[in-house]
Amino acid sequence: MFSDPEAVVKKLCPLFVRQADALLDLREFALKRIRPGLCIDCYFRLQETADSGGQDALFPLRSWLESNIEVVAKDSESRIIEKLPLQLNTTDLATYCSRLMDDFREDRAYSLSLVTLEFQYKEAA
Repeated sequence: MFSDPEAVVKKLCPLFVRQADALLDLREFALKRIRPGLCIDCYFRLQETADSGGQDALFPLRSWLESNIEVVAKDSESRIIEKLPLQLNTTDLATYCSRLMDDFREDRAYSLSLVTLEFQYKEAA
């Protein structure tokens, strides 16, 4: 298991040469721990173009993202009301977000007028 995002991205470069922009963005954002949603978007863009060998090669990236990013639910005043684990078990970002919102609506009973969901990096231990 890789703990360094640069090592994870480096392993993907030979397999995803046509997605250099996504890999460069992913590397920069992950190293700086900024824009977690775009890191997840990069993952799905890579997954979309991957053949079966590429799908296997994406597993360390998926593991890194799931270990370092979480979904946070906030109320209308941006207070965190819940943290959810990131589980990249769908084929694209839109489907993932839709399922997450549906699950949140069906499984929660918050009496709030507004709940927002966003990606954030987990705090360092």
